[in-house]
Amino acid sequence: MILVDFDRDSMREPSEQQIEKLGSVAEWQLRYSYFEAQVTLAADGFETESFRVPVLDFMYCLLLSAQAVREGGEGRVSFTESDMLIEFVPQGTQLKILRSWNPVPGFCGTGEFFAAVSRFTDDCLGFIVDRYPAFRDNPTHQKLIGFRSEMA
Repeated sequence: MILVDFDRDSMREPSEQQIEKLGSVAEWQLRYSYFEAQVTLAADGFETESFRVPVLDFMYCLLLSAQAVREGGEGRVSFTESDMLIEFVPQGTQLKILRSWNPVPGFCGTGEFFAAVSRFTDDCLGFIVDRYPAFRDNPTHQKLIGFRSEMA
């Protein structure tokens, strides 16, 4: 079992200036300066944890991790604002989930991981586009949609 979710009510609102630039702002700015929210992570073996992160950056790292696992490698989510790290290590049809801040590993099926990443991506992108339609015009939105479509 794995759960990856975000608290919609905790998402920091962009400033008016940020909203005006949403359709054209650079990817790195979107990833690190927009849409910070409380994210929840849970898996078999460890209890639910929450942390505040820019959700687009977290999503991007999850999608790249899923791609790496699909290709037989290890996935990794590193947090730009701290030295925290989450690793997804394939073990047959299972993934071992390692967190740098806690020695207790978690586990989930690889299919469960792919489904959780897809659901998180769909929920985040849907929520952001519903509130900020201009985000749909940003090339980063299309890039994330492309990564997501590779999960299907």
